[in-house]
Amino acid sequence: MAWPELTPAGADDRKRVVVAGAGLVGLSCALWLQRAGHEVFLADRHTPDETQAYRHSASYGNACTIAFGACLPVAMPGILGQVPGMLLDRASPLSIFWRDLPQLAPWLMSFVHASRRDQVDRIVTVLGALLRATEPGLEPLITAAGATGLLRRTGCLYLYRNETEFLQAQTGIALREREGVRMSILNAAEIQAREPHLAPLYHKGLEFLDAYSIDTPRAYALALYTLFLQQGGHFLRGEVQGATRTSEALTVLLGDRTQQADRLVIAAGAWSGRLAARVGDRVRLNTERGYHVLFPHAGTLLSAPTCYPAHGFYMTPLGEGLRVAGTVELGGLDQPARRVRTDVIARKTQTLLPDVGAATDTWLGFRPSMPDSLPVIGPSPTDPRIIHAYGHGHIGLTLSGITGRIVAHLINGQNTPIDLHPLRPNRF
Repeated sequence: MAWPELTPAGADDRKRVVVAGAGLVGLSCALWLQRAGHEVFLADRHTPDETQAYRHSASYGNACTIAFGACLPVAMPGILGQVPGMLLDRASPLSIFWRDLPQLAPWLMSFVHASRRDQVDRIVTVLGALLRATEPGLEPLITAAGATGLLRRTGCLYLYRNETEFLQAQTGIALREREGVRMSILNAAEIQAREPHLAPLYHKGLEFLDAYSIDTPRAYALALYTLFLQQGGHFLRGEVQGATRTSEALTVLLGDRTQQADRLVIAAGAWSGRLAARVGDRVRLNTERGYHVLFPHAGTLLSAPTCYPAHGFYMTPLGEGLRVAGTVELGGLDQPARRVRTDVIARKTQTLLPDVGAATDTWLGFRPSMPDSLPVIGPSPTDPRIIHAYGHGHIGLTLSGITGRIVAHLINGQNTPIDLHPLRPNRF
């Protein structure tokens, strides 16, 4: 997909922009806005160079993959039949808290609606267009930040344990083929030759040929943040609480501080819903709690990120070890971590990779999740000077760069090849 070059803003068009959120989406927005000639203020409670404090961010603990094949929504046909099991099994790949059911009901109703075949077909088309634009968003930032050394271009492997699982995957494979995803099917012997440390608990494999990983997303975030500061960016420490508006400008509220701005970009990940509400927009955003487990001595046991879709997590080899990340738990921002989740990930990994050893670190983070698995990207329906950029679910790293590029085009008043109507904040 050909993307028009950003036209640098002239002196009369240069905007003062506050970006709320220093995760990978917020950082990418900030850098693309700098490329477009704007003065940018990045606001968050923590920066990527604060290792422990930054752990709360989904940008810290994700599965590290650039997933060109991730055009399927979480809500696929048949998901409704799985909901009772979700309620009963805390260890399932998709689970919720009982006590949250009343609050989750509107989101779950939209989630089930999104699983209809006509809706899935529509969503895959939208995600496919976004994913085909991934590289025009990421590559210029990775290069400018000097982060090419973090890339591991090894592809990605999905594994199916038996013929039934592989047959059930055919619908998804066909949809991916329709969207131009390059894949190769491997038999058991080819999998064993490629990944000899895996227990032979597989029937077929699906290799995503163009996928790659980043070692690690936090290192990438730090590279982007360093570049942002080198280019004259400003960091505002604090959580954006809202904005007051006049016809001339926005006054962005950060606790006991304020910052005058011409534009506000909401890119605060899972915290974006409450900020959107404070500026007058109701968005059907909820929080997926994602977990990871680190096996520090197992980083060489796999050649590439490897996923068993039935288990709902990725095993990604990194310099720091093997990171096993994933599963979906709907439970908001305030619930404590549930050890049963990381225990299940660790136990299943030890079955799949018998030599993996002991885990030494676990993590809980918060993904911003929309019921249709589409991000929210576009102007506020109440004030076009406020731009929404969040809700990427499992593919925030993948879509971070193109989201930033789209935001820069919007603030520049330039059109993009992507139809933003399906991504509008008030679509529910």
